[in-house]
Amino acid sequence: MREEIFKQYPQAAIENAVARLLVEVKGIKKIPDELITETLLGVLSKTETYNVISTLLELDKRVKHDAELLASMKDPSYNVHRTIALSICNLYGSGATSLFGFIDCKFRFFFPSKRPKGFLSKGICAIVASTASVVISDKVTMNYADKNVELLASRGIPLDSLVELLDGLQRPYNPTLDRQLCVENILAVLRKQQTYHAIQLAVKMDEAVEKGLLNEQYSHIVGNDEGLFGVDESVATAIPLMYGTIALTNFGYLDKEKLGIIGELDSDHSEGKCNTYMDDIVCGIVAAACGRLAHNNTPQYSKPLK
Repeated sequence: MREEIFKQYPQAAIENAVARLLVEVKGIKKIPDELITETLLGVLSKTETYNVISTLLELDKRVKHDAELLASMKDPSYNVHRTIALSICNLYGSGATSLFGFIDCKFRFFFPSKRPKGFLSKGICAIVASTASVVISDKVTMNYADKNVELLASRGIPLDSLVELLDGLQRPYNPTLDRQLCVENILAVLRKQQTYHAIQLAVKMDEAVEKGLLNEQYSHIVGNDEGLFGVDESVATAIPLMYGTIALTNFGYLDKEKLGIIGELDSDHSEGKCNTYMDDIVCGIVAAACGRLAHNNTPQYSKPLK
């Protein structure tokens, strides 16, 4: 895949686009060339990147022989190629998504001789944006695991309850799964700064509802976890989105099934408790760990044993 990309978009041109994007958006200059190269190759090495770019490459080939698809692409409102490409950016947080929008709008500035409307061109936008986002966040070296474990414990969520959920979800795929691997993957998700920001916000919102610090109508909506309120899911999905679509699928399953401590949090309204945000945060952490485990370890079985 890498060779096919570089035939159409030389590696040097992509790296130059990353450097120009960093200057244009963040005013960051003097980034070592080696850092950009290493980061770019890291983005390209991801399974999700491979799957997305492979799909976009095939679609670019297909559109040449499909008049209906070509006609749809010419419509100014056509966005499916962006939707597919953004799956790469999702791995690197909302910052990468924002950068994607910038480079997509100014595509000719970065690649003057290339056609901005193609499928692969959107994938290149995602690769450049994701690489730049990693370079920007490279200075964030703090491990947030202890902070996150402490925040979760403050809401009655022990680390072991997350490990238990992950173990239960993954063991059907690998009956000999080492439980310590579940611990390591949960902690890996908890190390992330973006995970911390999501947990922190969720804790503050639930506590604010409990203490009556928010608008009465809003507090009623959140406190009762009304069916059409979806901001809690929006905050929580920031975590699994960093680990690909497999993680997001697991999030939906956990949110629906309310397994283990998720169900306990969802049903506990004693003494004015509010866990509207926190139950989804647990879904997000465990789902992210599922995605991480799937991407970093070859499962013994591709489907659960009956």
